[in-house]
Amino acid sequence: MFLVSRISLRGIFFTLLATLSLLYFMHFYGILQSERVDIMVDKVSQVKIPWTYGTSIGDSFRNSELTLTNHKRQQAVRNAMQHAWAGYKTHAFGKDELQPISKGGNVRWGDWAISLIDSLDTLKLMEMEEEYLEAKEFVRSMDFGRVTSGYMTQVFEMTIRALGGLLGAYELDEDPMLLKKAREVADVLAVAFEGSLVGLPVSYVDVNMKKPVPTAQVCIAEAGTIQLEFKKLSQLTGDPKYRKIVERASDVLETATKYHSGLYPMYLNTVNGQYDHSASLSIGAGADSFYEYQLKQYILHDKAEEKYKDQYVASVEAVKAKLVAKSDSGLLYLGQWRNNMTVFVREMEHLACFYPGLMALGAQVLDRPQDLTVAEELARTCYLSYKTTATGLGPETFSFSEPGQLPPAIDDISDDILPVAAPLGYPKIFQPNKYGITPVDTRYILRPETVESLFILYRVTDDPKYQEWGWDIFNAIEKHTKAEVGYAAYVNVHDVNSTGNWIDSMESFFMAETLKYLYLLFSPTDLISLDEFVLSTEAHPFRIIKNNETVLAD
Repeated sequence: MFLVSRISLRGIFFTLLATLSLLYFMHFYGILQSERVDIMVDKVSQVKIPWTYGTSIGDSFRNSELTLTNHKRQQAVRNAMQHAWAGYKTHAFGKDELQPISKGGNVRWGDWAISLIDSLDTLKLMEMEEEYLEAKEFVRSMDFGRVTSGYMTQVFEMTIRALGGLLGAYELDEDPMLLKKAREVADVLAVAFEGSLVGLPVSYVDVNMKKPVPTAQVCIAEAGTIQLEFKKLSQLTGDPKYRKIVERASDVLETATKYHSGLYPMYLNTVNGQYDHSASLSIGAGADSFYEYQLKQYILHDKAEEKYKDQYVASVEAVKAKLVAKSDSGLLYLGQWRNNMTVFVREMEHLACFYPGLMALGAQVLDRPQDLTVAEELARTCYLSYKTTATGLGPETFSFSEPGQLPPAIDDISDDILPVAAPLGYPKIFQPNKYGITPVDTRYILRPETVESLFILYRVTDDPKYQEWGWDIFNAIEKHTKAEVGYAAYVNVHDVNSTGNWIDSMESFFMAETLKYLYLLFSPTDLISLDEFVLSTEAHPFRIIKNNETVLAD
């Protein structure tokens, strides 16, 4: 009896000891894992994600770890949006843009609350519901038939920011008020088509007088980057008139004489509808989103309109043949032709960094794997334009060295890339770094194009390096552009004296695009699935029109 009791007590003691030991180990391991994730988030330059487990248990742990990391990164981007919005709400609510240094607001877009409208779907996506509802109530009271006295409204900018912002919010919310307001904006902007006999929109309208402002030329981005917004409005309202006017403009763009198939001179004459063949051939400012909307019109209509696919394929082939070049260090970049294709400029704009993402999207949608290879190389160049500056911010434009000026090509991206030499004289004059990249315009104005491409490439390839590159860029934005109030554009990306380089400007696209793309980069892929949505040039999500539900322009 005593022996049995003694054995039982001993068993209970060792069982209890083993249980306590197990609980302590589990608690200690959990702390280590939590700290490990924090380290991965806070010290991204030191991230070493384990890819070598080789077992299903290891794979499961790896995926779980990445999910936790991305969740924290996503939350960090949401915190940035909250900071930017808080600055706007406190100091500029209802104005067009926050001025983060002077802590005020401007009305540079005619006093249409453009930052607010452009940011509606970002607020909705990030589940900032209180802020979203407050902004939406402000929209309800707006009169889009008036602007600041004497202001001439830019049709292209207000199409992508105002009309696109309202439509994107409607697609996520389905509040009829938003669609009603979108129609009000479209009716105001549609006056632009009355200013050209051939069907092209003019660049500006006088909203207060309800008339177009005559202009002799219009760039292809202005004439060819209104189609998604107006066609989506036709589909949602059942009114074909919006689609009809932009289709006519598309026809002019396509039928006007081009000397090089797939490449479009930057400007057209609004009187005769012909191209100015002395204009530049470029993927940058004045042209960029025109090329983007060739593919995206095809996607919007669920691949039902073959002409847009054909136009995109012709363009991407021409771009690869005529505009994609290789630097002496082996980097692919997008240059431009000037003076009737007699001068090739070895310079790339930040704006052109949207193109790798477009090529990746086209590679997936059209089954063109050869384009994906080029897209990845161009995206690497855009990332290096950030990584090779002292701040980690990307310049507005950057050039590539002439032959014979560089050391041998470098294959890998390292974590310690810095400029070869300090700036010489005026801040915009630099020595080439070891990749041959030289900033030409050293400003970073909070642009989204590079992170846009990283987002699309991640969705297409599932390669986590694009998340790491995006996180690098986000950390540079946080470190150098975050002001007490909002975020400020930056003068000189090679100068780490942040406050001395701030510009009193926070463009609406920072909240509408840059932060949205970063948020989506770290989100589950079913959030704004690219199988269900097409993103406008201002990153507004439009649902793909299934079963050819498009309202046709008779």
